[in-house]
Amino acid sequence: MSCLVPLVWICLPVLLAVPDRPDTLLLAGVVVAAASALAGAGIGAVRQALEFSLRRGPAPWTHVHLCGAMLALLMAAFVGFDALVGLDDSAARTALLFAPVPFATPLAMTVPVRVFALVSGAATLMGAALLAVAGEPGPYVASAAVIMLTGFALAACVGRFGAWSLALMWQLRRAEDAGLRLAAAEERLRFGLGLQDAMGRKLTVMAHKSEQAVQMARRGRPEAVDQMVEVQRLAQDARGEAHELGHGHRKAGLRDELLTAVGVLEASGVRCGVIGADLPELPGDVQSALGRVVRKGTADVLRDGNSRWCEITLEVTGEPGRRRAVLTVEHDGDPAETPRTAGSGLAGLRERLAPLDGTLRTESVEGTSRLTAEVPLEEVTA
Repeated sequence: MSCLVPLVWICLPVLLAVPDRPDTLLLAGVVVAAASALAGAGIGAVRQALEFSLRRGPAPWTHVHLCGAMLALLMAAFVGFDALVGLDDSAARTALLFAPVPFATPLAMTVPVRVFALVSGAATLMGAALLAVAGEPGPYVASAAVIMLTGFALAACVGRFGAWSLALMWQLRRAEDAGLRLAAAEERLRFGLGLQDAMGRKLTVMAHKSEQAVQMARRGRPEAVDQMVEVQRLAQDARGEAHELGHGHRKAGLRDELLTAVGVLEASGVRCGVIGADLPELPGDVQSALGRVVRKGTADVLRDGNSRWCEITLEVTGEPGRRRAVLTVEHDGDPAETPRTAGSGLAGLRERLAPLDGTLRTESVEGTSRLTAEVPLEEVTA
């Protein structure tokens, strides 16, 4: 628009006022041709200047220089036509106001303000000199210079504000794209962590039972068939959990995690008991965090391989306003094995408990290994 509007306001007064004379027809043709070339070059210059302001392309010096040359030719032809024909003052002032716009708009988006002011002043002096040479009176020349300076200022405002608004929209678009990429990464991370939590203990039990079935089969014991049936069931359950996880439907609560842990450990020959499973419902984020601790503790018991019993305790301690949910997973593991297994996955658990101000610690006392997680509660509802 900044390039096409001047074309109308410059060419239209000239075409309406041109008399049927060869010299004026020639000058009118030069005005129209120069204005059209200036508008076309200005469109390309503005496009490249916007790319340059967004740091996506080089500076449009070639187009800007071409626009400057076309503006000088247009001003010379327009002043000559005005001197021969005598355009209406309002039409002439309007043409002088819009003539610099196709050149000044891309220039304002390319050079610093000081350079733009110097170029604008030089172009205005050149236009005023042309008017003075054409024999225009001094007051008219002064008013024309003010009008041309106003045109340059208008183009600067349009160009710089357009570049700023486009850059802002581009940044918002990039931020939106970054948000989408972050959401996709978070979804992949959620799926990966969920798959690790869901499949880890199932695969551990399947491997353990498969090993038992192999040993039983070598000894000719019929119980090997039962073990493989259990492995088949666990595989089907794992497939179902993976399907639910992929569709975002798997949202097991802490009570479900405790029951699952008991079932997995009992199936592996480890006597397991739970204390506190009937506590009041805890907040969802607390349940999710403690559920991961239950899965970690269960995996440690299965990894130990020599445990005969496991006890999981869930309790809420402290005074009102300072309550804490405490989850303990204790089993008769070999203390010598604790350093090997304690660090596995504990860093990730601590990261998941950190947003809740939760803590996690491991200890070995008198032949038992204990994993304890504490999470502060704002409120416990009955």
